[in-house]
Amino acid sequence: MSKFKSIFVDCSKAGNCCDKAQYNEASLPEKVKMLVHLALCKPCRKYSNKNTKLTKLIKDCDLKTCTEEEKQAWKEKIKQEIALKDRG
Repeated sequence: MSKFKSIFVDCSKAGNCCDKAQYNEASLPEKVKMLVHLALCKPCRKYSNKNTKLTKLIKDCDLKTCTEEEKQAWKEKIKQEIALKDRG
């Protein structure tokens, strides 16, 4: 019976493993446990499918991050706008 317990995981652990698998951080035993769980658990399959779609959309949209200088410039502009509203 202990072999079966080592194969099955609860939903929270399966969700965590699913997240790790999306970013290639899950080990082979974790992936196997997740696949067994997904075969039996419909809500977790649904979560995994949505997670896969979200990851693909983020990769496909080619997001770019701001530099620290751009962030600072925006913060300063926001502070100026707030100061103008407070005066008026």
